[in-house]
Amino acid sequence: MKIQLAGGAVAMVLALVPVDAAAQQASAEVQKACRDAANQIARLYMDAKKRGVKDLESGIYRPSTDWAEQVAHYMAQAMSRSDSLTEKELATVGASYCIERRPVK
Repeated sequence: MKIQLAGGAVAMVLALVPVDAAAQQASAEVQKACRDAANQIARLYMDAKKRGVKDLESGIYRPSTDWAEQVAHYMAQAMSRSDSLTEKELATVGASYCIERRPVK
């Protein structure tokens, strides 16, 4: 359920990003949207970790074709596989993945 909430949150932010981003380099708008979404997800995941959630990946039941959900899933995997990842580091990983995997026409 937490993954679905994160996917929904990032979907709302990323819905504002134009899909026709240049293949070579992400626009400043795409970069900002990805950073904002990744920061939001990282905060959500760190809060879950503080509450004692051990495995964020357990909420992932199927592969996603949705860009926003893929970002949230990737961040959940990174969080689950590292005990020492900080919120800032997780947000950086998520933003990088978001930019790298953004849809391009």
